[in-house]
Amino acid sequence: MRQPGTAGCPAGFERCYAAHYQQIAAYVRRRVPERDADDVIAQVFATAWRRFDQVPPPPQDRLWLFGVARNAVADHDRSSMRRSRLAFRLAHAALTAAAPADPPDPRCEPVLAAMNALRPADREALRLVLWDELSHAEAAAVLGCSANAFEVRYRRARNAVRAAVARGGPLPGPHSSAQSLGGAS
Repeated sequence: MRQPGTAGCPAGFERCYAAHYQQIAAYVRRRVPERDADDVIAQVFATAWRRFDQVPPPPQDRLWLFGVARNAVADHDRSSMRRSRLAFRLAHAALTAAAPADPPDPRCEPVLAAMNALRPADREALRLVLWDELSHAEAAAVLGCSANAFEVRYRRARNAVRAAVARGGPLPGPHSSAQSLGGAS
């Protein structure tokens, strides 16, 4: 232990730092990636500064610093492993979420073809209710229209798809849900 009155002494710390920086830095640089080495070295000497009253006198101070450096390297390795595992989990989740779904049931093809022939706004109305399971009021809020306007759009799209499937094919022309009812949007 240091003598009373020298704990936290800037001059004592500076001597310790100057005497052992090169060896501690070399120890750390051999064990961690170069991009992280300076941070780990700084952590070692920050610990020495905070706990300078616990640093033994020379020559044991060097070994104490090596012990602190060993712990700092171990902390770095644990943090790196946690980051790697997190990055793997996030990448796996992204791949899983982006993985293509099972191919659609062939019986759905006429419905999908009829939906694709709808105007985009009408198609979105159907998707919000049927695929995303929103209520008509919720879907109207998402689309930024009144509940009445949404109801008209939804029914027009539903009737157009129903008629196209009953005919056995898609709607007569692209974006023609309004034409199937004889009106415009």
